[in-house]
This record gives sequence, C-alpha cells and structure tokens, in this order.
Amino acid sequence: MENSHKAGSFRFVEGVTMTKQSISIFLVFLLIIPLLSVVSADESEGPALEAKNLTAVFDLDNETTTLSWENIDTNDFMILDDLKLTNYSLYRSDEPLNSSNYMNAQLIQDNIQACLALDTLSECKERTHTVTHAVPPSTNGSFYYGVVSTLQNGTIISNFTEGNAALAQPIHEFGSSIASPYALQAFYDVSNATTTLTWIDISMVDSSFSTIHTTSIWSHAVAATPSNWDSLAKTEVAVNLSSAITQFDIVHQQPVSHTIFYTVLHSFDGESDTRLLSGNTLSEGIVEDNTGSSITGTLVASFDSSTSITSLNWNGSIIEDANHTLHVWRSPSAIVDLSSNSVTEIAQLSATAIQYNYTVESSYSGQTYYLVTLSDQLGNQQSNLASAPNSVVVENTLIPEENIIDDISASFEDGTTQITWTDIAGHPEAQYQIWRSSVGRINSTILSSNTADLLAVVDSGQEQYNNIIAEGTSENAWYAVTVIASFGTQDVTYAQTTIIMSYNSMMLPIVEDTAAPNAPESLDADYSADGTTQLRWAGSADEDGTTWMLYRNMNTDFTDESDWVFVGEMPNVGVSLHTLDVQTVAMQGEVVNPVYAIGGIDAYGNSIEFSQWKLSNSVKEDRQNPQAQLKLFDSSQSLETSRWFTGGESSSFSNLEPDTYSIQFTLSNDVVSVTYLESTQSQSQVLDLSETTPSINIAISDAIENITFTFTVTDASGNSITFDALFCTTCLIQPQVIIEQVEVTDDVDDKKGDDSDSMESLLIGVCALLGVLVLLLLVRGSPKKAPRGLPTAEEDQWLANYVNE
Repeated sequence: MENSHKAGSFRFVEGVTMTKQSISIFLVFLLIIPLLSVVSADESEGPALEAKNLTAVFDLDNETTTLSWENIDTNDFMILDDLKLTNYSLYRSDEPLNSSNYMNAQLIQDNIQACLALDTLSECKERTHTVTHAVPPSTNGSFYYGVVSTLQNGTIISNFTEGNAALAQPIHEFGSSIASPYALQAFYDVSNATTTLTWIDISMVDSSFSTIHTTSIWSHAVAATPSNWDSLAKTEVAVNLSSAITQFDIVHQQPVSHTIFYTVLHSFDGESDTRLLSGNTLSEGIVEDNTGSSITGTLVASFDSSTSITSLNWNGSIIEDANHTLHVWRSPSAIVDLSSNSVTEIAQLSATAIQYNYTVESSYSGQTYYLVTLSDQLGNQQSNLASAPNSVVVENTLIPEENIIDDISASFEDGTTQITWTDIAGHPEAQYQIWRSSVGRINSTILSSNTADLLAVVDSGQEQYNNIIAEGTSENAWYAVTVIASFGTQDVTYAQTTIIMSYNSMMLPIVEDTAAPNAPESLDADYSADGTTQLRWAGSADEDGTTWMLYRNMNTDFTDESDWVFVGEMPNVGVSLHTLDVQTVAMQGEVVNPVYAIGGIDAYGNSIEFSQWKLSNSVKEDRQNPQAQLKLFDSSQSLETSRWFTGGESSSFSNLEPDTYSIQFTLSNDVVSVTYLESTQSQSQVLDLSETTPSINIAISDAIENITFTFTVTDASGNSITFDALFCTTCLIQPQVIIEQVEVTDDVDDKKGDDSDSMESLLIGVCALLGVLVLLLLVRGSPKKAPRGLPTAEEDQWLANYVNE
C-alpha cells in the first residue's frame, strides 16, 4: 500500500510536471467556484429586490397620503444591475396585502422605476421613492399600502414583507365629501361669438349641501389638475354667482382666437373644493374663434434690385386650418385695415403655401409693407392682423437720377450760406431736406449713420435755403439736398436717400467763417530819421486771407475808436515778420508821440473787435534838428569866440594869434554823437561825449595857413546837422561878437562883459568897434579880403530883435 500510494503520488506529480496545461485549467476552476456560488445565490434570492422601509404619512389639510420607500442597500453589483431594470407598483387595500389578494387591491401607481437610466450603482442603491395619493372623497377608514417589484425578466416579487414592502400597520385616511359643481360643459357659438358654460349645482346632487353658497368661474390656458391648481395662471371670469345659476354666457366682443379651459367652483364660507373630482373642469379646451381664421408667424421680405422682384417667405408660420385660404397684401404704409384704399391684395394662395414672389412696378421707391392673412371657407377674413406674418422692405425701381436734384450749389457771404437747387419735375408734393456736415462729403452712409445734420425741410417751389452760421464758426462745410416725395406710393411720401456727388451732394466744401481773426501778440514801432516809423509784427499761419489794418492815435485817450486814423494795411503772409513803414505827421522842427494799433479783417468780412486791437508803445517821432554852439578857448581857457550852428553853415575864425586852442560845444539835450573831420587828418574822429568837458585841441601857428573842421552832430532820433569851421592866422583879424541863442544856457565870457548890460552901453560898444575898424582900414591901405567869422544873418536878426526889446 505504501508503495502504491507513493507510486500514485509520483504519477500525479509527474503528470502535473509533464502537463502544465492541466494545472492551469485546474487553477482557473478553483477561481470560478466562488462566482458560481454567487450567481446561484442571486437566482434564488429574488426578494433582495423588494422595496425597503415603506412609510406612509397622511396630511389632513390636503387630504393626501404620502408614501415613501427605498431601494435595497447592497454592494453586490449583480443585484444592483438587476435593480436598475426593476419597476415598482404601489397598491392600496382595506386589508393586509399578500401575494394572493394584491391583484384585487387598488393600484395607486404603476411602472415606478427603481433607478434612473443614468444612475450610477451608488446612486441607484441610495434612491428614495415618494408617491402622494389623494384620498378619495367621503373616505374615513384605515388602509394598507404595499409595493410590488417587477424584474426585467418578468419575475414579480410580492412578498409584502412588513416594514419593507408593506406597512406593518394600516394608516387612517379621511376624505371629505365633494363640494364642487358637477358635469361642467362648454359650447362656443361662432355666429354670435359667445361661449356658454353649464354645470350642475352640488345641491342638486347631494342634498346634504344647502343652496347657501356662491359659484365662481375661472379660465386658464392649460388643463387644471389638483396638483397644479394653486400655481396655475388663471383668470377669474365671474364670481359670487348664486347657487340658482347653472349657466353662464361669455360674449367675446374683442377679436379672439384661442383654445381655452374653464373651471367652476363653489364657495362655502370662503372655502372651495379644488380637488377637481366632480367634472367641474374641462379636460379638453374649447376653441373660441371670432376672427374667421388665423395665421401666425414671421414673414421675411427681400427685394432684388437686379430683377425688381420682392421675395416673400413665411415658412414656419402656424395656420389654423389647411383648408383655408391665404391672402397676400401690399401697401406703402403699415397695414392696419384691409379695407384701406392704400392696401392692395396681390395674391390668393393655398393655406399650405409658404412663399410668393412679387414683381415691383417701375418708377417705384419707398418702404413697402406686406401682410399674409388667412380666411376660412366662408370667406371670413383674419381680424387679428397684428399676429399675422408681416414685413416691411425698401423697394426701388427708379432709374438713376429720377429721385434727386442735379444742380446743388452753395455760397457763403456775410455770415450766411445760401444753398440753391432746381426742384425735380412732376412732383409738386415733394419736400426737400437740407443736410450739412463739417467732417466730410455727405453720402448715403453718412445719412444712414446720422453723422450729417438735418437743417430744414423746404417745401416745393422755394429752391433755396439760407443757413445762418453761428457766431465764432470757422470750418469747412459740405451740403446735400434729398427729396421727400411719392414715387409709386400713392399719397404716401418717403424720404429718398439716393446721393450722387456733384448732383445733390457737394463734392468740394465751402468755407464758413464767422470768427474774427486774432490780433498779433505784439506790435513794435521804431521811428527813423527819414521821417518814417516802421511797424513790425508776426503773421499767423491760421490767418490766411486776413488783411492787417494799421491805425495811429495822436491823443492820450485810446478808448474812442474815432480817434484812431487808418495809416495802412498789409495781407497776412504766413508766420513771417511783417513790416510797414508809415510817414510821420510831425512837421519839420516838430516832435510828436503817437501810439499805433493793429486790427484786421479776414476774407469773409470778419473784423477784429476794437477792444481786441493790439497797441504799440508810444513812439517819439522827432523832426527837430539838433543845435550846437562851438566855443573856442585859448590856452588860458579864455573864451576867444563862439557861434551857434543849426546845420549847413560854413564859418571862418580868422587872424587868430598863434596858440593852442580848445574847441568845446554846448549841445541840444538829445544829441548822442558828434563826429568831425580835420583837414590835416584823413579819418573822421568821434568826440567822446561821456567826458565831463569834451573838447578838441588845435594848434594855430604861422606855419599852417588854416585848419578846417567838418562837424556832424546827431540826436537820438537820427536827426543830424553838418557844418564847417575854418581856423587860420593869416586872415584879417575881424572882431568877433559872441552870440548866444536864447534857448541854450551858456557861461558868459568874462572879457565881453555881462549880457545884462543896458541897451545903451551895448550900442556905444558897437559904434566904437566900427570906428576902430574904419581906422584900421585907412592905416593898412588897400582893402584886403572880406573878413570872415562874423555873426550870421540869423544872428544879426536875433541881435536886432534883442536891441529892439
């Protein structure tokens, strides 16, 4: 035995060793055994799919019983897969339910899915089911509820396990008696558009109810149920009707076409039975229609200018009856009355038609309104036009230039732009729209975008419009004229938006300028010795076309415009420096101090306001020549002689003793320079007036016959005088009389005495001098060259005047 056992063992091991396929099959078999036992268990345990934890709650206020139960709580995916395909059925009975009697019980609800199709296994096992059951009227007792499970393969689980698929104890339910009207009926009379409602009063059905109650009528668009009544959108048609009234007529005076539901309720002390258990609500709506027929929907209209065809399409619209007739209407204005003279019926079509093409007549332009209606077999036309398919489209079959003017013109002058044109022929009803833009040419796009301004609408026959430009405007402007007229649209006029450049819209702008120019920032004025004052100012790049106006004021009051005298003008030339030379009004020997101002006027007549003129500083215009007194001092600084010069003189100082002399001057207050040319030198010299006593030293001797000086004296205004002076020793000595002008203060020569001597002494001195002169002439013999260096004629005249005083 032992050997045999070993041998057998050896053979077994050997077999395993020799056949690996056998051992693999063996191991797979060991793994399958537990699964086979599980499948067997599922097939034998159908009750696992039974409902769990059934409960019931009665609501006395609503007279309903709410039942709830759960699915089996398991992790067995095989059971859960079956559960997803299981349905529940809820039963009610006045005795305990079992598999034998449930078929005789009341089926409350059937085909309750245990799980939803998209539930996961986890969601499936956790799902709870709830059913609310309205307790039948006149109920007062205890009832059992139970749930039956029906599997996909048809297996029914009806164990009614208490606490799971069945209630352990019955639940007491109460249902009050019906307190609502019975047998509501509705009838609609098309001929008089009236709906008649009839019902049976509750007191006629149940004698326990008295007639002391009222009745109300409600309308609603959808059927009423006990569950939706409270939230249902409804309208109270009638209220507080007596119990004796069991018929009510609803007359539809306004157009109506709809399907409507009605409900009738009784009210007892303000309480109504809304369970709708007595046929007191319509389960099917009643059609109320006094419009004849109806089509509702959208109409799409599109105009093809290349073919002059308008395509109409109302696909998707809802028609009341396919046996009715469609009508297509056309009008140049909105269609609100089919009998209007402006409305034309263009087609009658089958109710099933969804499109129509209409060829628009020539010379037509405007908005066109289209409408599609439906009439019934009797020809009653749709009255509710607002809901009928309708559309509006712009149609234009005009030839070019048929609806526009062709000669627009505009001119600006004195602050007003005048637009002119010629009216289009054959349209006395036409009006003309005047448009203006300051940003560019006016085209159809500009009009549609409301960028241009509509200035006015002008009646036919005027052919012009004057646009007064606002003060301070300075800009380019473009104008256009469009027409409001009837082109094939009967007595309806439409605004035409056709724009053709240079015809009814300006290609080039005009300049509209009511803004005064801006005066230059400053005005400079400089006087020259030639008697002119140069005025200078900077121009402006913004003032092209402006002419600058120059004025002069000789007064001290600058606020009176009449005191300003025009002196010249000059056109603006960009930003360059502008200059204008103005002749002074000062006479020779006169000094004036005028003020100048600059204004301006542009090319459009806009002037700078007087208050905005720019003024210059006061200008000294001096035409007085300077004066100079030449004084000759010897080496001892004694005054030898002197003379006043006013320009143009040639004076000789003769027979001077050889000595070193000093020439000094007394000058007018405004003298700024003294230059001189000495005959012994080749270059002019400048007298340094900054010195305390400016002087010129000259040496007179017998070796030098004469020395000549040419002096030029210039004042601050550029006025100058030139005079010559000859100094010599060989000439006949002639007595010199020092003559001083009254206007200039000078030191009196001590040798000649004081100017305050009496007139008599002066005359005696003059006579003595004349006597000495005669004596010398007699002694010397023959006459010599005429003496020079005597006082001038002006000085003699001055002396005579002085003596006469």
